[in-house]
Amino acid sequence: MLQSLAAHPNPGTPALAGGRPGALPASEEREGPAKREGEGCFCPAPGFTLLELLVVLTIVGLMMAAVPTLFAGLPSIRLRTAADDMVATLRDLHQQAIRRGETTELIFEPAARTFRISTDPIPRHLPEIVAELGFKPATLVPTSGNTRIRFFADGSATGGTVLFKNGERLAAIKVDWLTGRVRRDE
Repeated sequence: MLQSLAAHPNPGTPALAGGRPGALPASEEREGPAKREGEGCFCPAPGFTLLELLVVLTIVGLMMAAVPTLFAGLPSIRLRTAADDMVATLRDLHQQAIRRGETTELIFEPAARTFRISTDPIPRHLPEIVAELGFKPATLVPTSGNTRIRFFADGSATGGTVLFKNGERLAAIKVDWLTGRVRRDE
């Protein structure tokens, strides 16, 4: 190691094995092919490329667009959704009765497949998935055929159960007479 630095072609580099110019350091000779920084090996940084991310996002977007249409076609889910919408309408009427201090009501017209609310005279159609309406107790249905569920200013209601039917499927909406609480039964 007492060789002079002048004999070495690059004084700033470490001594090469055997002192030969161009020879590899001893540690690299044992490891195999040359893998010095900047020589022959392209090692990309870890992670994903922009193209890979765009492909994955496109696939996820297509799946998200397709899944709701698959589930929307299931009759049981559509019937449950129709019942949930009716529950929301009934709950809104209950809150209006308490807030305004006056009676509100929802009127079903089974023959026309419509319903209307006391605060809006325009009839609304039941969803197509609702093939048949049923009511419990039978006292809810007067002789005229129209069924009314009333909510009073004190929070109580006429109560009863509204049944949405489609073939063998059934969704029940219960209105508690004492509290006016509205819920969909499973």
